Amino acid sequence: MSLAKRLLVLGLILGVALASSAQAAQFNWQQFKGTQLRVLLNKHPWQQGIEPHLKDFEALTGIKLIAEVYPEDQFRAKVLVELTSGASSIDVFMTMPAQEGLKYMRAGWYQPVDEFLKDASLTSPDYNWNDFLNSTRDAMKVEGKTVGPPIQVETTALYYRKDVFQKYNVKVPTTLDELEAAAKALHGKPMTDDGQPGFGIVARGKRAAATSVFSGYLHAMGATWIGPNREPVFNSEEGIKAFELYGRLLRLYGPPGSENNHWYEASSIFSQGKAAMYTEFNSIWVPVEDPQKSKVIGKVGYTMFPRGPKGSYGSTVAVWGLGMPKTSKNQKAAWLFMQWATNRDQVFKVQSDKGVLGPRESVWKDPKGKGKVPADLAESLTQSSKVGSPLWNPPVIAVAEVRDAVGAAIVTAIQGGDVRAAVNKAAADTKRIMAETEKK
Repeated sequence: MSLAKRLLVLGLILGVALASSAQAAQFNWQQFKGTQLRVLLNKHPWQQGIEPHLKDFEALTGIKLIAEVYPEDQFRAKVLVELTSGASSIDVFMTMPAQEGLKYMRAGWYQPVDEFLKDASLTSPDYNWNDFLNSTRDAMKVEGKTVGPPIQVETTALYYRKDVFQKYNVKVPTTLDELEAAAKALHGKPMTDDGQPGFGIVARGKRAAATSVFSGYLHAMGATWIGPNREPVFNSEEGIKAFELYGRLLRLYGPPGSENNHWYEASSIFSQGKAAMYTEFNSIWVPVEDPQKSKVIGKVGYTMFPRGPKGSYGSTVAVWGLGMPKTSKNQKAAWLFMQWATNRDQVFKVQSDKGVLGPRESVWKDPKGKGKVPADLAESLTQSSKVGSPLWNPPVIAVAEVRDAVGAAIVTAIQGGDVRAAVNKAAADTKRIMAETEKK
């Protein structure tokens, strides 16, 4: 291309960019000045990251924010009670569609935001919805409708001890077969400075809590939770193999009593240098790399969750986002807040300052945006987000009850019981629970 043509192309690109900037500058952020919004937030790293900047939103828009923060159990209970009442004054709340999405949508509590996104008078031209990672946008859809923007993303990943793998000349697993082989090869090998033998692998095993990470094994095996006719299908042959593998790994190569471990016990075992591998959501990198408590700082590698025997991806994508109730009397002003809180600048600040794993691709591509997040974790997260499934939870209304039923089968697998019978019982229990709770 000649110099003249290059200059012409550069000029056109610059012109488009300037035009876009000019349009963004003209967007009316003050159109709902004087409005007051009630925002309910879960006590969470994202909440802690965004809260210091809320005054910036008030200055930009003239909208007054009343932000209420509650610990997660209390937060979920409060939102549920208020939405059930039909007279809630909530305008915006944090939501995790994989947990409560179907229930809230079927009850008519969500106000979808698809029309707001299309409205040029309500959405700034520089918001760029397509900048959000595809899977995070998918995770914020319930029955085809977008319930809000994503604020944080995490994917199932494989944590591994780089020093241990190098010392014993073991290949970092990329498949489930290699994962089991590595667990077997490294189990019982010294992994700490005092020469104490360690475990080949650690993961959650505590009933319902285990289902979240187990979902990665389920999808990698080529199975899923619920079929197209809304029936449980996790007891397929592939599904049973996933339960068997998960149980076998923790029974033979994991810590004794693995069925009692939630993520905090499992992450503590790994961060104390007592295990070679850990399958978990990658947001747990923060306690694993905690300089006050961890003994494995600088020794941990992060990679995508291993693929299954037929090449199926096991990565699952969990997303927190912002939702709006149908009962809000300030929906357009609420959308301005949701939009502001998830624009590129805010995602950049929260991710680079606090290490919150944000949902925007452009921030991940910016070296400064990655902040303290390990480079291999950032790379594996963005890759996993492109191919992972948002179904880390069974897509049902009664999520807690079904997780408990599935968790019972996981415990049986870890303890070496009759896996097929346990999984079939879990499927039958799930079918019954769905029949009782999903009547239309």
